[in-house]
Parts: sequence; structure tokens; C-alpha cells
Amino acid sequence: MTAKLSPWSVTRSLVGIATCVALVSVPGALAQANPQWLGRPFVKIVAQGDPIPGTPGATFGFIEHLTLRDGTIHFVAGENQNKKGLFRWRDGVVTKLVYTDTLAPNGKPFDTVDSTTDETEGALNFGAVAGAGQPDALAGLFEWRNGVITTIFDGQRAVDGKLLHGGLGYAVRVGHQLAGSALFTENGVEKNGIFRWDGTTLRTVVQTGDDLPGSLGGFLGTPRGHQIAFDGQSVGFVAAAGSPGAGPVGMYRAGPDGVLTKLVDGNDVGPGGRTFFQRNRPFINLDLDGTNSFLGVTGRVAATGKGNSFYYQYVSTPGEIVRFSEGAIDIPRGSFGDNNTMEFVLMAFEADFVTPTQLDGQRWELQTMDGHGDDVAALVSLRTTSGFNKPAIYAAVGGTTQPPAAPILAAPTLANGSVTLRFASLAGKTYRVEFRAALGDPAWTARGDLAGTGAELTFSETAATAGFYRVTLLP
Repeated sequence: MTAKLSPWSVTRSLVGIATCVALVSVPGALAQANPQWLGRPFVKIVAQGDPIPGTPGATFGFIEHLTLRDGTIHFVAGENQNKKGLFRWRDGVVTKLVYTDTLAPNGKPFDTVDSTTDETEGALNFGAVAGAGQPDALAGLFEWRNGVITTIFDGQRAVDGKLLHGGLGYAVRVGHQLAGSALFTENGVEKNGIFRWDGTTLRTVVQTGDDLPGSLGGFLGTPRGHQIAFDGQSVGFVAAAGSPGAGPVGMYRAGPDGVLTKLVDGNDVGPGGRTFFQRNRPFINLDLDGTNSFLGVTGRVAATGKGNSFYYQYVSTPGEIVRFSEGAIDIPRGSFGDNNTMEFVLMAFEADFVTPTQLDGQRWELQTMDGHGDDVAALVSLRTTSGFNKPAIYAAVGGTTQPPAAPILAAPTLANGSVTLRFASLAGKTYRVEFRAALGDPAWTARGDLAGTGAELTFSETAATAGFYRVTLLP
């Protein structure tokens, strides 16, 4: 995306270019349409029993993890728990990216894959093991880019003095940056931690023994490794000071400066006068609601809001949603959305109806959900004659995701022979500054790429000649 041209002049004639859904049940004897989200029905992406592409004679028997972004679903699946890999669904086609017949950078085939990120800037990351039980085994975090796999953390080489045993568990990728949790060893001591990685430097967000601001004490770990949110600037996480999962737990935010802020913890008093811990409301998930704004769930809701705000389901215990944005805490008591209204995206049954909803004529239970923009995907268990034990992914995709606004250049400054450009940015986006001496020149020349932070970016260079600048938002 290139911003609009906006001509202006300075001393040297320099020109800047900036450039709820109510699910209606019908009698069980009649065929039931699949539930819908924003007018689009949930359709099957993959299910147990479907053929595994690129592996003749093999069928999916196990599906466990998914991410969704820009209409593309990445998921971990395979024949069984010990023979699985990484797949992509896009435009109705499932593609195998990594499997047990894929060679890892150590020349050994992958034994298993256990997690994946979204794909951004042409790459994604996944957790995996290759050559298990062998001297040169790899157990860590890898990057996939156009079919080429490289090792990020291998469990053998220390990075910034820390040996990450299994990479970054359930890492979140924004642009080229990652945030995730890990068990690691430092100076011979084993610890838990949450980290940020920008491709060069491993930054510790919090580790065993660090004080959690508020009432809980020292950090011990996260109840589940995937309870981490990241917007390219700040990291949000659910953490415990005692045995992970035993409670009480809290929700925290680490800013770009590394300062930890308590958002809310289990000893805080919630609606009804009791603490969240007393009310058996552990924070079970965390996600984003805009830049530097994080959501935590106490109790269990089906799914609520758009964007990436999708959560685990227990319809009989709706719970509350805690929102933290720019220093403000809000507990909407189970309501959140564009109009502060609960939006049940996908439910196994409606409280007002006895007949449960169906997916392709089958009963189902929800496991996890993910979403981006107006799209949403769900990992469910379909009912068979022996119970809810047939995994499948269903999604309502094809919605509109508003593109980021084109960057707009503020009036440049020219001093001491240098020109300085300034423009607002979005976290996770990449901006390219380009130049040409005359508007009639055949091509623009790239001057530099800048990573968006959510704050104003600055670009300076020596102004050898008069000419024209523009800023382009890269895809």
C-alpha cells in the first residue's frame, strides 16, 4: 500500500509523498444448516479421516492446534500424536508444510510438531523435535520460509546465556518478532521464563523469582504456555506465583521498556464482593483488543468480539472479561464487542433451545477458537457412536479485514544538510522510504526499511539533491 501524494515545498524544493448471532434450532428430524458468523456459514476445513496431502494412504487421525490470520489457517495435525506435522489451509486447499518425512536442519526427519504461529512477513515459526534420542537431536523452535527450514532455538546452544529446552512454547509472531514461554537453564539453574526475540536478541520479559507486581509474589510460571499475547510492543501474560494452574493467578503486561504492570490478579475483588480466586474465576486466557490493550477471561465464555478475541467454551458458566487498555481496567461482566455486547460466535447449543446445533449434521463440542478480522476458526470434537472424539476444524472465512491506513508524512525538516521524515506507524508492519529526483523518473529508489512500533517513526539522511520522497507500507 502506498500513501497518497501530498506535495509541499521547503528551502530546497524537497517534496514529500505520504504517499448474537442467534442460532435458531430446528426439530431434530430435519436437516440443520451449519451455524453462521456474520452471515457466513461454518464450513469444514479438515476432519479426522480426511486424506493427508502428500502422504499416500494416510489419513488425519489427530488435530490439536490452529492459528488464523488473513484468511489462512495453519494447524498441527497428523495420523496420531506421535506422527504429526504442520499444515496450511488457504482458499480451500490443504498443503503439507512439515511432516515426519521432512528433514530438519540436522539432516534427521522430524519426529513431531507441537505448535505453530501465524505467518507474517513471509515466514512462520513452529515447535518441533527431530532425531529424538540421538546425539544430534533437535528440540526447539524453527522457521519455515518458502519451504526452507532454519533453526531458531535448538536446546543445545545457549542464546544470551540461556539454554531454551524446547524453543518458545506456543510462540506469538508479530512481523519478525516473537514472544513465548520456555523452560530454560542459566548458570546451571533450571527456570521458567517468558521471552521476546527479534531475530538477534533474546530479551527476558519475566523469569523464575522475578517479583510479580501486586499481591502474588515471585513468578513461577504460566498456567498454560499459550496464555501469552503480543502486539509487537508489549507482552501480556497470565502467570502464577505458586504451582502453575493451582491459583490464584494474575494477568500482567510488560511494556517495551521491560516494566511489569499488574493488570488484575486472583486476589482482586470482582463483581459480587469476593476475590476472583474465591469465586473460582482463574484467568484462563489472554488476547488483544487493539494496540497495548489486553483482555483476560475469568470463567468461561464461548467466544466474544472480533479480531483475535476468541475463547474456550463453557456455556453454563459465562464468567467475565477483564479489559486493560492504557492504564485503565474494565470488567464488562461477560460483555465485550463493538457495542459492549456479548457476541456468541459459535455455540454447541442455545440456552433457549433444547435441540443442539450441528456441524454437517453432527453434534459437536468446542475445543479452541482463533480469529482475525471478520474471520473465525474453531477446533471441535464431533460426536461419534463412542462419544465426542472426532477432531475437526470448521471456519467462517471470507470476511473483510480493513487494511491499515497509508502512512502520512508530516512536514519534513531540513537542517545541517540532512532531511528528516516522520510518520505514524503500526506495530508489526514494515515501511519503506523511497526517493527519486523527479516525478518523471521511471522508478523509485529504496532508501531504507523501518519496522513499525505503533509510535512515530523517524528517517534521516543527507539531502544531496532535491527530489521527492514517499513511504510505502509493505505487504
